[in-house]
Amino acid sequence: MKKLYTMAFLLAMSSTLAFAGSHGGHDGTHKMSAASAGSGVHFYGRIYLGYDRIKQSGTDGGSVAGARDDGQKSRLGIKFSENLGGLTLLGNAEYKFDLGDGDASNDDKQDGSGSANTCSATLSDCRTFNLHVGNLGLMTPLGYVGMGTFESPYKTMGMFDSNMDTALAMNNHGATSKGTFGQAGTWEGALSYHAKMGAIELAYMRGVSDKANSNIGKGDYSFGISLTDLIGGLQVGWARAHDKVTTTATGGESNDKVFASYKVMPGLGVFYTEEDMDIENSNVFNNGNVGNTTSSVLDGGGDIDTIGIHYTMGNNMIQFTHTNAESRVAADMDYQTITISNQMRLSKATDITIGYSRQGFDGSGSGSGQNDKHKRTVAIGITHSF
Repeated sequence: MKKLYTMAFLLAMSSTLAFAGSHGGHDGTHKMSAASAGSGVHFYGRIYLGYDRIKQSGTDGGSVAGARDDGQKSRLGIKFSENLGGLTLLGNAEYKFDLGDGDASNDDKQDGSGSANTCSATLSDCRTFNLHVGNLGLMTPLGYVGMGTFESPYKTMGMFDSNMDTALAMNNHGATSKGTFGQAGTWEGALSYHAKMGAIELAYMRGVSDKANSNIGKGDYSFGISLTDLIGGLQVGWARAHDKVTTTATGGESNDKVFASYKVMPGLGVFYTEEDMDIENSNVFNNGNVGNTTSSVLDGGGDIDTIGIHYTMGNNMIQFTHTNAESRVAADMDYQTITISNQMRLSKATDITIGYSRQGFDGSGSGSGQNDKHKRTVAIGITHSF
């Protein structure tokens, strides 16, 4: 209810303002070089490799370090477009891969014994190349309509993390949700609609395939609305991801996200996200083991509030975030996360990111061994886009 009241206030405020300006706000994410609209075929990609060390204290303590691209952050893709008169045909196929060891096994998963997860034939994220997005659609005067595999509106709208494609990504450290219905969501077998009309951006996505053939089911949906440059540099919005079939709720469950950003002055911006999560397996409120996202871990309902700052100085962009998370599963799963990083741009195509993150559980319970448990990450990585 707190989220709905917040969103109602933001929309009421924005309704009194005129639509003006283009899409604004700081965007420090690692964007790949793809050509703009127009007929033709365009290849693009991104190479990422870094060194990170994750150390955890507490009864389930452990650590892991290495030079890797854990999570397939590197990309190779192709885009094409064809002018059909009043319509434009758009296509995209983008694959992710791990430059470090050839697969994407999450080798930061520790159970206290120091052992890491290994690949098996049944784990799609252990393939050398794995489909990230792939779709085909039409750009019409009323917006884009397409089918295939897309990043969900819940992920793309209100995604202010400049470290999204590095080991310091906010969803790696509890600063945002994770999983298909969270801010790591890539939806397979989906119908997608997206449109921009002045200051308004709308997006809707719906599962249209049997769940056996995709990571979402028929009737699952995600949508988002964003209002930009309402007051010089202010953006507000709301996004939702809905799982139609869950094990705990008849009629399904939803994750909701309210977001806002404001450009305070040239080079300085602030942002805020508030997530109200009900869907299980969002992989946020787990038992605190380093990287543990197994289905046996307590998971699901809770709130994540994050405030962040972007400060640009020359070729350096500093990001600082503070997160407060409260679980509805167990009191000893509440935590706070702080992250500070610097993204240093070496050229238009290459940058280095270095930073530190600390996720600390502050509950007093003993059921999950959370007492005095902290997860610390130090990382440095280089990204080249082409």
